[in-house]
Amino acid sequence: MAFTSEVIIEAPIEEVFEVISTYKYSSDALGHIVNVEKITDGPVAVGTEFMEKRHVRNMNISNKLVVSEYEKNKRFAIKSKQHKLLLNYEYTFSETDEGHTKVNFVGKIKTKGIKNYFYRPLINGMMKREDGNHVELLKEYIEKKRSGDDENNDSEEK
Repeated sequence: MAFTSEVIIEAPIEEVFEVISTYKYSSDALGHIVNVEKITDGPVAVGTEFMEKRHVRNMNISNKLVVSEYEKNKRFAIKSKQHKLLLNYEYTFSETDEGHTKVNFVGKIKTKGIKNYFYRPLINGMMKREDGNHVELLKEYIEKKRSGDDENNDSEEK
């Protein structure tokens, strides 16, 4: 099962890629994400691990995210495995003619085990509710941050 999203973000591709691939926006832009911490050393690359804490149904749940694809300013993907539930979130980036960034997101969910097989539609619906609009929220976060930066730069110049 999969869910998808596509947005145009009014920001350069380098900035959008940096924010998404480092999870700098997560706790500020997404209400259910408590925090995301990089737990491996070095720059983000294939194999980099993040520990995500999210608030779901009055519980804090920790989950390890592993970067599975990384092509700077073009492609970024993470995988997560928890309780026989496999998540794969893929982002592709392209520049528009106006110098903005088009982000395509595909969230894939695979389940293992007989119990998860029967709960699969419920699990998919829950993940869509939690993360289905995160790319749109990311767009709002980046554009709002940029407009605030532009206002700060304008006031500094005066």
